[in-house]
Amino acid sequence: MNYRNHLWKRFAKTALQILKLILLAVGLFSWQTVLGEDTIQGKKMIKYFYQILLDSSGEPYLDAEQQLISQGDAAIPFLRAQLQHASPLSKLITEVVLERIQGNDSFKESVTYFDQVERRAAQTPMGVPPPEAVADYLHLHFGDKVSPLLGVYLLKLGHIWPAWKTLGVILYLGKLNSSSSAEVLIQFLALNTNAHYRKIAVEALVAVGDAAVLNKLEVELKEMAAKQDGLQQALNRIKKK
Repeated sequence: MNYRNHLWKRFAKTALQILKLILLAVGLFSWQTVLGEDTIQGKKMIKYFYQILLDSSGEPYLDAEQQLISQGDAAIPFLRAQLQHASPLSKLITEVVLERIQGNDSFKESVTYFDQVERRAAQTPMGVPPPEAVADYLHLHFGDKVSPLLGVYLLKLGHIWPAWKTLGVILYLGKLNSSSSAEVLIQFLALNTNAHYRKIAVEALVAVGDAAVLNKLEVELKEMAAKQDGLQQALNRIKKK
């Protein structure tokens, strides 16, 4: 009888261990499934907000940028992969958000500067910062280090910025070399319809103009001519209907 009891106890102990292993395996599988689903959803969200980042401007752009920044390191592999086949502008936008995720100090400081100078100027008779002084400060304190961020922001946020900030950034870009500013200024001139802003942007582009700028302008003008030709054909055919 004692022998049978001993065998039964050993069997029960072994069965209990097996049951524990089964429950542990099921638990791990469940957690892996949940984590896998979270990872898939996370990747989808990163891709979704990245597309908004490229396609939008104004507040939607800022929201998408903040969402990607909040993803932290998880967004970096996807964003780096996009650099391989991005257009010059898309590449610049992607590089900027990568820098923001990685905590670029100069980017942070330039954004803080805008907030501070606006508050200080609000207490003066003029009420707003002089654009020339803003451009001089940015150039003196940052050189070309913040030109990627401010260039992208000019294109994406310039239409919701106050005039002093838009003009200040255009003037700042005009103080740099062409590799740091030409692409943004060309895109700004191609997209913006404000006559005063365009006049200042032309002067800034001329100031940084060199052989590389000439090549960029020729390419841009050819692309614009092709688009205009297509629109003209559509216009002519509609008139004949």
